[in-house]
Amino acid sequence: MKKHLLTLPLAGLLGLVATPILAGGIINKQNSSSDYFRTLNRQAATDYADIAVHNPAGIMKMKTGKYLKLDIQYLAKDYSNSIPGVGQLDQDISSIVPGFFAIHKEDKWAGYLTASLVGGGGKVDFQNGNARSITIINTLLGVPFSVAGTFPQRVEAESIYSGYTIGGAYEINSMFSVSAGLRYVSAYKKYTLSADGLPVFGNAVTELRDEADGWGGIFGVNISPNEQWNIGLRFETATKLNFELDVRQGADLLALMGYQDGREEREDIPALLGIGASYKITDNLKVDANFIYYLEKEATWETDFDGAGNSYDLGASAEYRFNREWMVSAGYLYSNLKVDIDQIISLPEEAKLDAHTVGMGGVWSPTETLDFTMGASKVFYMEKTDAQGITYEKDIWIVSCGLQWKFR
Repeated sequence: MKKHLLTLPLAGLLGLVATPILAGGIINKQNSSSDYFRTLNRQAATDYADIAVHNPAGIMKMKTGKYLKLDIQYLAKDYSNSIPGVGQLDQDISSIVPGFFAIHKEDKWAGYLTASLVGGGGKVDFQNGNARSITIINTLLGVPFSVAGTFPQRVEAESIYSGYTIGGAYEINSMFSVSAGLRYVSAYKKYTLSADGLPVFGNAVTELRDEADGWGGIFGVNISPNEQWNIGLRFETATKLNFELDVRQGADLLALMGYQDGREEREDIPALLGIGASYKITDNLKVDANFIYYLEKEATWETDFDGAGNSYDLGASAEYRFNREWMVSAGYLYSNLKVDIDQIISLPEEAKLDAHTVGMGGVWSPTETLDFTMGASKVFYMEKTDAQGITYEKDIWIVSCGLQWKFR
């Protein structure tokens, strides 16, 4: 039993996703562009080049030409683990995440390339430890949390899942268009834990890095029954990721707990199904609704999140265009993550919590070839407390900007 309690918090090292989850399932991420942050609902969009990620079949509703778009996201993250007998342990390291989108669109067909975040994407640094380090020391030494918290300790973690997609779209007729893409994902996760002055173990440091890559498909359908309505459908297949562990420090200690250098463990990016609808109330006012369902129970996960899912996002947004140059928008999103409270200890660095998100922003188009986008969002997470009395909280603000250039 003691060994199981020790390996439980360590197992999360191998399933670490140290990034703010703004929208998406347990692994998947959707926050890839500044236009996303100003609306939070892009599944039925047909305007800017980031739809190559969100609604690729909708590209056929854009004007003929070439598009290049670069977006930058700044995420201010405040995460905390409140532990009985220890107090609140937190981190406030921020993240910067880029996104790139390119489209070549002709009358009946289009090609596109994207590079964006599909999972992971940030770093955390708990300089006084967190639920993971406290639980490990508690179990190693057989001492209560209050004593475990007296040892100097630190937890650093980082994870990036980079996705690179090439695809095409084709217009069947004025109502229907379709798309297909192939995405390559390169993922790594690294984790460092240090604790000083431990009895028997002394100054202990463990450092791990997990790497994997894989391929997946993305398919889309866009339906425009009339000038007012547009419907976007997207299906992403699962991406098989077989992570190989590289133990860089503390091999002897980790080996005692069953973690061997070179071990392989499967943790796929799950398939998803997205559907969105937009409706033009007037020529200047448009509203959107989105639903994205993550097929997590169908994915292969050899981690502590096995059995979790299926999560979903549900949201709505509105856009108002004053004239050709100026447009404003606002949106709301609810993210429901199907994770049992007792599974959260396996990933205390970035606890999986349900959330309400609000966003707003706008687009300035000084010429017909340039578009500047600004978006800002605030995520309101619902804290959770597990069976050990540990409370997990998160607070995130996001500011994002983007530049799109259109040319022939």
